[in-house]
Amino acid sequence: MTWRPVSRELFDKILKEEVKALTPTAMQIYARFAVPPFEQLCSRSVEYGVERVFVVARDENRLLFFDDVEEDFGVGIPDEDGILRDMDTFGPLVAAVLALGKGAIN
Repeated sequence: MTWRPVSRELFDKILKEEVKALTPTAMQIYARFAVPPFEQLCSRSVEYGVERVFVVARDENRLLFFDDVEEDFGVGIPDEDGILRDMDTFGPLVAAVLALGKGAIN
């Protein structure tokens, strides 16, 4: 089966379900850093070139995004050229929100 980028409509449904599943602590963190979803350029490897992910939260330069290849949420920092290369995925939104929140709490 050939991979295709997630549509905005499907992404919105995924995000809605993931937000419903947030713990109270994660919801507080998410509410603090949530942004209207936007597309962010990313590069997983030279082989795949530049793609895009949806960003749903931001703490300064740290972005919380949805990786539609892995179907996970993650956190990363874009390089100076604006492309996200340094990315860690955590699985469900709650795990990525808590990872984003650690940087804000320390």
